Amino acid sequence: MQPNHWRPVRAHLHDPGPGSGAGLSRGVIALLVVAIVAVVMGFCCLTEGLFEIGLIATGVFIAIGARICQAREQHQALYRLLQQIDERQP
Repeated sequence: MQPNHWRPVRAHLHDPGPGSGAGLSRGVIALLVVAIVAVVMGFCCLTEGLFEIGLIATGVFIAIGARICQAREQHQALYRLLQQIDERQP
């Protein structure tokens, strides 16, 4: 079987893996720390009438932070899946 000359040649990139520093960047971590400080300071300054809204806003903040941290794992899984598909093609 002859190779398909019409198919573009793809460079095989290596998987950076979990220990390569491909996690959250320093900028993202710094922004999360600043956001945490802002949420804590805002939560401490809430009046009694706004306490319920503050709890909801804090829950939303925690959900957004968890999604940012989860994005790396999903990116790595997608990368591995695409690599497996690419390796199957001749």
